[in-house]
Amino acid sequence: MTLIMSSRCAGGHDGQMGAFGYESWFVSARDPVSPRALWIRHTRHRPRQGPESAALWCTVIDPDLGQRPAVIKQVFSAFPAEANAGPGQFRGQAAMGEHSARWDLAITGEQPPLRPLRPPVLYRAPLPRTKPEAVVPDGQVTGLLQVDGRAVSVSGWRGTAGHNWGSEHADSWVWLHAAGFGAAPEAWLELVLARIKVGPARSPWTAMGALSLSGERISLGGLGRRSRVDARPDHLAADVYAPGTRLRLSVTLAEDDRVAVAYADPRGATRTVTHAPLASVELIMQRPGDRELTLSSRHAAYEYGARQPMPGILPRSLPEG
Repeated sequence: MTLIMSSRCAGGHDGQMGAFGYESWFVSARDPVSPRALWIRHTRHRPRQGPESAALWCTVIDPDLGQRPAVIKQVFSAFPAEANAGPGQFRGQAAMGEHSARWDLAITGEQPPLRPLRPPVLYRAPLPRTKPEAVVPDGQVTGLLQVDGRAVSVSGWRGTAGHNWGSEHADSWVWLHAAGFGAAPEAWLELVLARIKVGPARSPWTAMGALSLSGERISLGGLGRRSRVDARPDHLAADVYAPGTRLRLSVTLAEDDRVAVAYADPRGATRTVTHAPLASVELIMQRPGDRELTLSSRHAAYEYGARQPMPGILPRSLPEG
C-alpha cells in the first residue's frame, strides 16, 4: 500500500520511523523546451529530542522569476488539511517572509515503481538507515505552480516522484535522475550513491538504481558491488557496474542552478545538501560484444549531501524542521 501523505494519513509509516525518524515525498521535473525546473518536498521530521514537525519546500528555476533558483520553505506542527503528496498528486502552499509558493500538480507515468536497494531484504534491515523508492521513476508533471503570485506554466514536464524514509540520513550521498537523452528519448536513469558510517569507519560508496533503455530496465550496483566514485557538490564522475555492463557517468552543473540547504537529522545535527534541479549528464555504457553507447542529457537533477561541512558553501537560511 502506498502512503499518500496528507492531514488524514501522514502517520502511515510510523512503524518504519519508530520513536524517531524522517519521511520525505518529493517531485522533481524539468521543462523539455526551456531552462525551467522544479523540486518540491513534503517532509516529516521526528527528532530523538523535541517535537515532531512537518515542512513544505518549493524550489523553482525559471528565468522569468528573476532569481535562480527561488527557494521557499514553511514548517508546521502538522501538515495543513489541504496538503497532499503521493505518486499521483502534489498539492500544497508555503510562505517564508515576503515570499510564497502554491502548487497543485498531477503526475502520470506508466513505469512501475523502483526500489533500488538490493537485495530487497535491506528494506527490512537496520542498515542502511535510509530507505529510498522512486514511486514514479519516469513521468509527466502538469498543473498549477505559483511563486510570489506569478504563474509558472507546468505542462508535460518530464520528471519523477520519490519517497524516502528512515531513522538517519546517510553519512554522504548522491541522488541523480536524468531523462530526455537526445539519442534515446524514452530512456531514464535513477541512481543513488551512498556511504554510511559504522562506528568510526565510513563504508565505500555503494551504487543502487536502474537505467531504462529500449524497454529494458538494467539494475545498477547493489550491495557488495564496488563502484568508483568522485562526488562533489558541483561535479560527479563515477563508474557503476551491473552484470555484463559498465556505466561511466559524468555530471556537471552551473553554480547558479544549485541551491544549498540543511537537512535536519533525527539523531541530531544536520546534513549539508546541494541540489541542482537542472544539471547535465553524460553516460557511456559498455557491454561485451556491443558497441559503446554514449548518451547525454541537459535534463537531470543532481543532489549531493554530506555530514561533513562543504568548504565555501553556506546553506540558505531556512526555517528549521
